[in-house]
Amino acid sequence: MDPEDSPDHWLDPLTEKDSSRRSLINSIVQETFGQPIFVARRIWNFVNTSPGRITLMTIIISIGILAAGYAMSLSSDSRQSNLDELINNAEPVSYNAHVLYTSLSVADTTATTGFVQAGVEGPVNRVKYHTAIDRAAVAATHTAASADTNNEQLMDLVLEIQRQLPVYTGLVETARTNNRAGNPVSVAYMAEASAMMRNEILPMASELYNLTSRTVSDQQRMVTGPQWIPLSGLLAALVMLIVAQWWLMRVTRRRINKGFALATILMLTATLWVSAANWATWQAGTKGFEEASGPLNSMTAARIYAQQTRTTETLSLVRRQSIQGSGTGYTATINQIKRALQEYETTAQSGTPEHQELITTIRNSIVSWTADHDEFRVLLASGDYNGAVDAVLNSDDMGQTSFDALDTALAELIADSRSSMRAYIQSGLQATALVSVIVLLMSFASVLALWIGIRPRLQEYL
Repeated sequence: MDPEDSPDHWLDPLTEKDSSRRSLINSIVQETFGQPIFVARRIWNFVNTSPGRITLMTIIISIGILAAGYAMSLSSDSRQSNLDELINNAEPVSYNAHVLYTSLSVADTTATTGFVQAGVEGPVNRVKYHTAIDRAAVAATHTAASADTNNEQLMDLVLEIQRQLPVYTGLVETARTNNRAGNPVSVAYMAEASAMMRNEILPMASELYNLTSRTVSDQQRMVTGPQWIPLSGLLAALVMLIVAQWWLMRVTRRRINKGFALATILMLTATLWVSAANWATWQAGTKGFEEASGPLNSMTAARIYAQQTRTTETLSLVRRQSIQGSGTGYTATINQIKRALQEYETTAQSGTPEHQELITTIRNSIVSWTADHDEFRVLLASGDYNGAVDAVLNSDDMGQTSFDALDTALAELIADSRSSMRAYIQSGLQATALVSVIVLLMSFASVLALWIGIRPRLQEYL
């Protein structure tokens, strides 16, 4: 027969070369993918059996438990590190800024008060002034050393305060030198120094304090929020365990698998512990922190207002002019102190006897200072300079003026508020202690319990 007349004449003839090439490709495919395909088929066939399904379920749950435990461990460890950084770095920086702010104000008030004292300035007043300046200088240095150097605004404020502080102290010393020599120009130097402090240095110190306080508050809110994502992982692992036990009960005709039950108890314990730690951290870090930090800020502002009002009084004596139209009104200052005191009285610590005594001291000092201030205004307006000086410097048997008693009591309440705030942060830190390690250990123990519990069921199919 003619090849062209055959039914397959249209097909290309096979050549020996093409046949050998295809054989080579098939052998490469078989060598490369044959074994994996074979293993995959065996696994698939095994998964379609009852022991295969049980094994696959146990593997999936084990991975879920380990993933949830590891995620919670990382989250808890990160939270504890952030809380530790907050209490050992951010809060001390804010406190140093607070010390800087209040010390500068105390220094200015003390300098002007000593300037109006009869004769040479007393050694007690001079020591108080130098102590305040030293505390301010040290606080500025500590703030710059501990703060984040990438925060340009904060560093600029600290550097500018450090630059202007020697200028201020130089003006004060020049005023004192001229005052001892009886030169009237001393008044101008003292007024210039006080104006520099109140109009330039103190506003920068206030901005620095507010900036660091906001940083502490922001970090506190960030690290005390509930760990929703890791908690959801633990809850998902619990749900998987419960569903798996229900499925095992239907497959094996047994009600409880001891290994799965133990794993469920361990994961439930871990979830409850983490939830309790989250609640304690939130309670201490949010409610407690706000309860302590609110009065701390308001009491600090009230103390600064009081010191500036005191400076206004003494500067009026230095200049021998009326205090009418002063930028820092006495009435506004007293109202600020009363509001801060009312806010402080809402805290839990205000009910203790020692704090009640301080509150009473502040209220009595306000009454005494108001009486002295009213007398001072009348005497100064009538031209009785010596009488006005006596009214401002009127002291008790302990040699303490009503303003000094007020300032000392406010300082003690501020210190107690700061201690309370740190205690709340410390409580949050303690609540997170060991959470990361224990949760991870419980996760591994749960996985081990799973496989120990499922082993007898798998052996039944052998």
